[in-house]
Amino acid sequence: MLIKVDANAFVPLYEQVKAEIRRLAAVGAVRANDPLPSIRELAAEVLVNPNTVARAYRELEKEGLIYTQKGRGSFLSVRRERGLDRETAAYLGRRMDATVREAATFGLGAAEIRKLVEDSLRRLKGAGDTGGRNE
Repeated sequence: MLIKVDANAFVPLYEQVKAEIRRLAAVGAVRANDPLPSIRELAAEVLVNPNTVARAYRELEKEGLIYTQKGRGSFLSVRRERGLDRETAAYLGRRMDATVREAATFGLGAAEIRKLVEDSLRRLKGAGDTGGRNE
């Protein structure tokens, strides 16, 4: 599973694991009813304590993104298409928030950030791949 965590980040490791699983679900790398790695497997893969992965899985289960079957493991929940769209929007919103915060650290204001987003959209459209639905 392609999960990356940064031990030096200010974000707790279990939150990073949760975010990565959300990302994989949002981009379709993990689909409904797909098995997730066991807690021990994922902990070994990303080099974290198994309790870190267990906490991430517990919280994702409370949120309804995954479910666990005793003796079988954890799986991505069946999500209605609308639910998946919400998950994707939430993921992209978090990414956009981080990007806007980073731009603000460079002293850019709202108008300058808007211009950067518009320029990016123009470049994407010019490349012939909008990837969007609402053009």
